[in-house]
Amino acid sequence: MNKTIIITLLVFWSVFNSVAQKKDSILYSLMPKIPSTLTETSQRADYLALHYWDNFDFLDFVKLKKDELLERGFADFIDLLSITSKETMELAINILMKKAEIDPDLIITLATLSEKYLYEPNSPLGDEEKFIPFMRYMINSRKVVEENKIRPRFMLEYVLKNRLGEVANNFTYKLINDDTGTLHSIEADYTLLFFKNPTCEECNKLAKKLIFSPIVNDLVKDGKLKILTVYLLDDVDEWRNHASSVLHSWIYARDAEGKINLEGIYNIKRYPTVYLLDKDKKVVLKDTNFERIEKFLKELKVI
Repeated sequence: MNKTIIITLLVFWSVFNSVAQKKDSILYSLMPKIPSTLTETSQRADYLALHYWDNFDFLDFVKLKKDELLERGFADFIDLLSITSKETMELAINILMKKAEIDPDLIITLATLSEKYLYEPNSPLGDEEKFIPFMRYMINSRKVVEENKIRPRFMLEYVLKNRLGEVANNFTYKLINDDTGTLHSIEADYTLLFFKNPTCEECNKLAKKLIFSPIVNDLVKDGKLKILTVYLLDDVDEWRNHASSVLHSWIYARDAEGKINLEGIYNIKRYPTVYLLDKDKKVVLKDTNFERIEKFLKELKVI
C-alpha cells in the first residue's frame, strides 16, 4: 500500500478514535452514581436503569441530538434493561417517557428509536417485550395527539399476539399428500414453527444450520422436537417443487386456510420468522434465530 495512503488512514483512525472517545466520555459523565450500599449486581442494575436519565437535559433537545447523544444513550439504556427485572424495565421506560413529555418532538423521537432498536427484525437489540411499554405509553399519554397514536395502536395489536409464555395461535396446515393437521395437534416436547419461503436465502441458511446442528438432530430423532415449516405464499406449485429439499423428518406444510395471512394471527415481519413452542404450545422463543434456539436446547440438558 502507498505510504501516503497509510499515513492518511492512520491520521483518520486517530481522529475517529479521539471523537469516539470524546462522545463516550460525555455519555459516561451523565451516568448516575450508584450508591456504595448497593452491592448486589441486580440492585445496581435496577438503580442505574431507574436513574439512567437523571442527568440528561430534556429541556435542550438540540443538545440531546448533538453527536447522537440521545440515540447512543438510548441504545445503552435498552441493553441495560436486559439485566433488570421486568418490573424495573417497565418502570424505567415509563420514567424516560414521562421526562420526554416536556417536548412533543422528543417523545416522538423516542417512540421512533424504540421501533428501530426493539421492533425492526435486523436489530441486535430487538425485543418486543421492551417495545410494548413504549407503545402503551404513547397510546395512553395525554401529551400525544391522536394522529400520533395511530401507528402505536396498530403495532401494539401485532406485538401482543403470541407473546412469550402464551399459547401460540392455532391453525390448520396441509401436507404435500393433501393430508391436514393443526399446530396444536403436534405431539412433542418442543415444536419449532418455521415460517419460510423456499427461495429465501436467509431461510435456506437457517435450514442448513438446523440440519447440521447435533442437538437439533438428536432431539428430532428422539421425537422430542418437531420442526414445522410453513409456506404462506399463494404459489402452490413453487411450494410443491421444493418439497424434496426438506428433510423427511420435518413437517413440510402450507397454510391450508390462508388464515395466517387473512386474519394476521402471526406477525410475520420477514422471512424466516421462527417460534419455539413447548409441549403445551406456549411460546418459549419468539421471532428468534438459530443461536438462541441452539442455546436454549443445549441448556435443556435432555440428551
